[in-house]
Amino acid sequence: MSLHLFEKLTYDEDDWCILEDAHIRACDLLGEPPVSYKNADRLARHIMKLFDAGVRDFEMIATIAAHREVLLDRKATYH
Repeated sequence: MSLHLFEKLTYDEDDWCILEDAHIRACDLLGEPPVSYKNADRLARHIMKLFDAGVRDFEMIATIAAHREVLLDRKATYH
């Protein structure tokens, strides 16, 4: 793996603050505690994907990620 690619896959302290704030806010929007939310890992992965795609507004990331969680939970209940 080249150093350039590795640098793209790491987050600095400011990035982690945005990611953490987005995760906490998304859980708040879902009415779930961030520490014990059953799909916290899935939510975190989606938040990271949005961040990696260039979104930097934690509120926007949280809103999109929470909306996706609602859709996925709804889809799971239809089966």
